[in-house]
Amino acid sequence: MTRHPQTRPVSTVRATLARHAMCLPGDHLLVALSGGADSMALLHILHRLAPELGITLSVAHLNHGIRGEAADRDQLFSQRAAEDLSLACITHTVDVPALARRAGTGLEEAARNARYAFLHEVALSCGARRIAVGHHKGDMAEQLLLNLLRGSGLKGLGAMEPVTADGIIRPLVDLSKDDLAAWLKAEGIGHVTDDSNRDTAYTRNRVRHRLLPMLETEFNPSAVDTLARTAALLREEEDWLREMTESLYTDCRISEEEGHLTLSIPTLSRLHPAAQNRVLRRSVEALCGSTRTLSAAHVQSLSKLLSQGQPGHFVDLSRGLRGILTRGGLHLTTETGSLRHTRPDLLSGVPPFCYTVDRPEPGHPLTLGIEETGDTLTVGWTSAPGTIPSSRNANRVFIDPSAIAFPLTVRNHRPGDRFRPQGGSGSRKIGRFFSDCGVEAAHRSRIPLVLSKNAVIWVAGYRLDGAATPPPPGAPALELVLCRQKKG
Repeated sequence: MTRHPQTRPVSTVRATLARHAMCLPGDHLLVALSGGADSMALLHILHRLAPELGITLSVAHLNHGIRGEAADRDQLFSQRAAEDLSLACITHTVDVPALARRAGTGLEEAARNARYAFLHEVALSCGARRIAVGHHKGDMAEQLLLNLLRGSGLKGLGAMEPVTADGIIRPLVDLSKDDLAAWLKAEGIGHVTDDSNRDTAYTRNRVRHRLLPMLETEFNPSAVDTLARTAALLREEEDWLREMTESLYTDCRISEEEGHLTLSIPTLSRLHPAAQNRVLRRSVEALCGSTRTLSAAHVQSLSKLLSQGQPGHFVDLSRGLRGILTRGGLHLTTETGSLRHTRPDLLSGVPPFCYTVDRPEPGHPLTLGIEETGDTLTVGWTSAPGTIPSSRNANRVFIDPSAIAFPLTVRNHRPGDRFRPQGGSGSRKIGRFFSDCGVEAAHRSRIPLVLSKNAVIWVAGYRLDGAATPPPPGAPALELVLCRQKKG
């Protein structure tokens, strides 16, 4: 038995709202109204269900400033439609072509961005918890085809979510355009027609007016239903895989901070390629807030870096995002500027290290192995030679015990480090000192710094600080010896 067209859309929307938990009693919904058939059906169906569901409605309409008098007509029509139902209607006009020019995007993208920004602003101002938009089954089919033609993964082939994290709901997703048109006609509800929806200069309109009719005529009369059903199935698959990905992402993540995230190379490398790609996308989402501009090619670049790259290799991705391979992990960073200056430790493949050296016993020097570089540093007591050699480019130095305090710290360079080179005229940034010494940025993080009381006393192998005074000949001295280990 087929329901009467006057009741079927209402009951279908009621079921859709319940199945996806789109609203709760007491909720305030903002209805996005264009004046077109789908949005008018959405408005009137929700208005009819509002007393039963215990919800209140407001209406918003955005004039995109594209179609001149026709756009003004649609704005006035929407205002009157809301007034006829005794609903508040908030309207606004924007110059979308100007926005598109400033942002360097197409009209469609600029209009969509402006529309959702407006709707979220209005929802916030009027206290609406959800924003109802009029996408129906046909829109789902179109979006699946658009994403398929552009090249998309499972998430894109799921088309549009019935409920999004930012509060958008789509109560009409289980109804077709014909269902809505028949209901409006039976109810005597008018609507406006946007002529730009037939302009095949727009990709979506070519899919709507050429590709879908061709599929229905030559392949499957129920193509829209089939595509919409497929999108729904793929969304379910995506939901399950998203849960799996979250667990894998947690396993792979070593550290996460503002603008920087580090992943475990061994854990990532053990994953199936599909799972690995999902973890990489999830990592970018965690770092950047979304993956909107991250393409499949970007993810492939990260995968290739992971499987074929060497420590210090990196790739530049979208929105200033970089992937950098080190011995310590795969790093994702949005830090700006030249990596040679901001993160030389990453380019060299040597992660930050920090060790503590306690006071050695007389006759028992301590040898510290620096795991990250393979170098060793020996610290012990001796008698100062008759002539103290210069510390310039020396791997062995002597320091008066009164000039230091234990424990010593041994670590690599950090941005902002300074010291006063022995024999120099004043304090200098160690990064500048390295530059003057001809040390390549990629190798700077391999060089140990020895600190006493948080002050650098020796840039090992290059120069002592002026405060590290030499001992008198024959007097007790602290001897520091750096032994470099070349690593392939």
